[in-house]
Amino acid sequence: MGKFDFEVSPEFIKSLGRLADIDRVAPKMIDAATPVLVRNVKREMQNHKRTGAMLNSVKATKAKLTKKGGYFASVRPTGTSQDYINESGKKHKRKEPVRNMEILAHLEYGTKDQPATPILTKALNDSRSEIEQIMAQTFKEEMSK
Repeated sequence: MGKFDFEVSPEFIKSLGRLADIDRVAPKMIDAATPVLVRNVKREMQNHKRTGAMLNSVKATKAKLTKKGGYFASVRPTGTSQDYINESGKKHKRKEPVRNMEILAHLEYGTKDQPATPILTKALNDSRSEIEQIMAQTFKEEMSK
């Protein structure tokens, strides 16, 4: 049998200990990045604005822990739309309110009468690099504490 000895630097041990603090850092990284996605989702929705109810209802949740141990946050329209715009451009009250997320889903994926307009997909793709930079910067700042 061979013998193998090695010495681990104290700096390496210290950095591993800080990685165990991921439950503190991950939510901060996500929360720091969600404003970018909110901005880009609203920018993409701007071209599809009628009453403004859906655009004004876009909000981000705080980072949350999943049952499997990961973290996530959602950026989505909240609430309901009480009004609609008809073909001639007049604003009318709806008989039944429609959830803004439902309206967005119809835009994103289309319906039998409406082609898909990928608002969320484009916003996500446009946000990716900036979000990665913000998350990396937040990680570095938190690890240096």
